[in-house]
Amino acid sequence: MLSKKNNQQLIALCLKGDRRAQRDLFEKHNKFLYSVSMRYMKNQHDAEEVLQDSWIQVFRDLNKYKDSGPFEGWIKTITIRTAWKAIRSKPKNIDLETIAHPTTTAMDQKIFDKMTCEEILQLLENIPIGSRVVFNMAVIDGLSHVEIGKILKIDASTSRAHLSKARKILKEKFNNNNKVFYERLRSI
Repeated sequence: MLSKKNNQQLIALCLKGDRRAQRDLFEKHNKFLYSVSMRYMKNQHDAEEVLQDSWIQVFRDLNKYKDSGPFEGWIKTITIRTAWKAIRSKPKNIDLETIAHPTTTAMDQKIFDKMTCEEILQLLENIPIGSRVVFNMAVIDGLSHVEIGKILKIDASTSRAHLSKARKILKEKFNNNNKVFYERLRSI
């Protein structure tokens, strides 16, 4: 059963080796971290591996957590970094620095605003991994290009280029999907 203790109380007990507090902290935040992991990994198995590795890292480094920001943000960052390490360790890695920087204009905000979250996530599945990760971090997680650069060990300009590339692909896919839908409606 989940305790009524807040994060600081649970963390203090965890640092003393209290197994129940560890379980309560895990149960309190596991669904949230799983959703973060699923946004970065292509399948449930990989997401679960990232989640497990993230929790190991959280409990290993719990003594390093400083109450200077939200605990959820701290564990989310650990999960994102763990996911990125898992992505980079896959044999089909692409060196982000060697990808040509696209010369595109920003995505038309009106088109982007019309897309639902589900549509965006579905369309993201076919975007190259580097651009997809940057898109997730910038748009969904709200990180700056400087923060993304630090986490992924790339330049902020490379992060901006990947975001631009992801937006361009999303715009094209969204327009194609709407064109097909519109043509189907006209044929009825």
